[in-house]
Amino acid sequence: MQATAWVCAVLCATPLFAGERMSVSVCTMGRLSKNVMAGAEAEAAALFHSMDIEIVWARCEAAPIGEEAAQQHWFTIRLRDGGPVVTGPASLDTLGEAFFSDDQGSYVADVYYQASQALASRQQVEPAALLGYVMAHELGHLLLGPGHAPNGIMRAAWDSKDLEAIRYGSLKFTGAESARIHKVLQDTVSRTASAF
Repeated sequence: MQATAWVCAVLCATPLFAGERMSVSVCTMGRLSKNVMAGAEAEAAALFHSMDIEIVWARCEAAPIGEEAAQQHWFTIRLRDGGPVVTGPASLDTLGEAFFSDDQGSYVADVYYQASQALASRQQVEPAALLGYVMAHELGHLLLGPGHAPNGIMRAAWDSKDLEAIRYGSLKFTGAESARIHKVLQDTVSRTASAF
């Protein structure tokens, strides 16, 4: 009977989400509809959830900075007004930018929501969905580093086929990118744990 109680205690204490976890603060710098922002967060969360990674959304003011942010897997996305107008293939350099630092890790990215929304309007893509994919792309850079891939969400420019995939929720990280993201998140946890 005691063994059964012990097994139940262990199993009941296991978290429902057994994958990796990271915190993301979204700081709105300008005016953006709360519905669009909530939809974008849901879209980005779904992309990472499909890789068994949970995003915990947090207030902008709560975000740590520097080494502490990197150790805690805490990333900040600043949603900014403006950004260049996209006329051809959707260059991700015009929709967002991740910032890299050798000494403190990479944890901050800008996303230009007016440029994203203008592209969404022209390409008949749900604005919140496109914004969520741009956010996920920039989070991908913060986890994977600079550089782009020949296909998938980490392409340098999204063409009409990619935008169609966004419409249907089928543009994803590649299997290799997913594995690398998991490794980055696990390695950071291991380094933090060994420091104590």
